[in-house]
Amino acid sequence: MRDFKNINDFMNYVAREFFKKKGVHRYRTVKIEDMSDDRVFKACHWYCSENNLLDEYNAFYSQQINKQNAKEYIGKTIEVTIDRPLGSYHPEHQQLVYPINYGFFEDLYAPDDEPQDVYVLGVYEPISSFTGKVIAIIHRLNDIEDKWVVAPEEYTFSKEDIIEATAFQEKYFEIEIKMQEDFCE
Repeated sequence: MRDFKNINDFMNYVAREFFKKKGVHRYRTVKIEDMSDDRVFKACHWYCSENNLLDEYNAFYSQQINKQNAKEYIGKTIEVTIDRPLGSYHPEHQQLVYPINYGFFEDLYAPDDEPQDVYVLGVYEPISSFTGKVIAIIHRLNDIEDKWVVAPEEYTFSKEDIIEATAFQEKYFEIEIKMQEDFCE
């Protein structure tokens, strides 16, 4: 992903990427590559409306937001509010007990319109807040939101460690783990 000057640049980028994903090289009589950014965004909206693809586009847009947020925050230190401490039960699924601390980063909203969800690794007692480094992003391939993994600065965890620690909840999703080195490509 690249850096964007404003939301319009981002939205135009997503429209072009969606066209690429769908294999669309022209809309009506104009090549996509020859369209201005404003025109490609409008054409993408029309194309999706005409072909009943608005839901698919919205999911794709959410994934692009997740990628951009991950790129911006990976490796940074953030403050996490813990709303489901280690040993607590999921509010809707009482059979689900949290073996790690789980909370949210309130400075950023995820595509589900809730603060960004965060797993905290490396802290082995229930806590109410935590300041740590974003060490990984759990990208859910079959959901609109990603989960972040935060740990104390001095700790290191492998992708396998993260998969094992979060399996209690992530086993229900198709996931891929992205670490800081994955964003340096």
